Amino acid sequence: MKQYLIIYLLAFGGFLVGTAEMMIAGILDLIADDFRIAVGLAGQSVTAYALVFAIGTPILIAASSRIERRTLLLIAYAVFIAGNIAAFASSSFGWFMLSRAVLAAGAGVIVVVSLTVGTRLAPPDRRGSAIGTVIMGFSLALVLGVPLGALIGDLSGWRTNFALLAALAFLLWIALWRLIPSSGADEPVPPGRQLSSLRDAKTVSGLLVTLFWIAGYQLVFTYLTPLLRTSAGIDTAMVSTALLVCGLFSVAGSRLGGYGADRWGTARTITFSLLTHAAALVVLPFASVSIIGALAVLAVWFGSAWTTTPAQQYYLVSISPGAADFVLSLNNSILQLGIAIGAAAGGLIAELSSVRQLGWAGAAAELLALLAAAYSFSRIARTAESPRL
Repeated sequence: MKQYLIIYLLAFGGFLVGTAEMMIAGILDLIADDFRIAVGLAGQSVTAYALVFAIGTPILIAASSRIERRTLLLIAYAVFIAGNIAAFASSSFGWFMLSRAVLAAGAGVIVVVSLTVGTRLAPPDRRGSAIGTVIMGFSLALVLGVPLGALIGDLSGWRTNFALLAALAFLLWIALWRLIPSSGADEPVPPGRQLSSLRDAKTVSGLLVTLFWIAGYQLVFTYLTPLLRTSAGIDTAMVSTALLVCGLFSVAGSRLGGYGADRWGTARTITFSLLTHAAALVVLPFASVSIIGALAVLAVWFGSAWTTTPAQQYYLVSISPGAADFVLSLNNSILQLGIAIGAAAGGLIAELSSVRQLGWAGAAAELLALLAAAYSFSRIARTAESPRL
């Protein structure tokens, strides 16, 4: 019972980390006004966060391989708390940018170690569900964290968000310090051994699944609002409703992906979710001519997209047990890279053609992810020591 409480606390931590990253979208104008800078310049804080998260996480995880995971998680939360306090107290935009870098450094390590700690705490037949529960916290940040951050920013100022995040993270730190058992010092994994995972075809192709999956997802999601307005002619209020539907089904998908990984295996869950994801993107431009059709397809799209996430994380842990933390950190870096590629490709397609063509391009990326997954699964099948797929 204690193990499941810890897993849900890790999910709450995921909610805090996800909110700290994504709520900027709702308070960006407030930050720009406070520092008397252009909104475009304020938006570079998002870029700084993503770069530190993507580049710094694998480096920090590799460098901290000798630190016991419980201790590392507590250190990462301390850094996260410090970053929030620094953001709250920022006297200039330069200091705010620095606080975002500190936040990203702590958040990147928290994401990776939370997944590995959650996996270790759960019974072998419930590890996929444990990962799904932790990831559900990040999904909830999209549903609750972003709108709450915008509301709090309007009522009490944008700095209040960071003060609340620091306070909640401190309470969580105390709970995790008291509840997470010490597993003893982990066996040090030399950097060379960690890097050797990049010479493993099944691991590299597994990481390519993440790249193509998130690129196809982001390619359409970035331009979802103009797509819905162009196709269905819906207003801002209905767009908000559509985004709420997306958030709710992303939470449901996270739970389904973890359950599916345990019940049906990671290969079947990933294959099913990617196929459903691709089909939804193909149908989206046609279904979005009506509000009901758009909402129905969005539900399927987000549910399937987020079903992939825990199953994919569990798969990567299964095929690289000796360097799971390092591979998960690379996976998170590739997520950031895929987001950037997808957004850029979507903008190019929208400029040269039409937002209505984005669904086809996104579906093509999902099929590339499926091909990469099939290759990775085939490499597993050829080895004598294969994880449960």
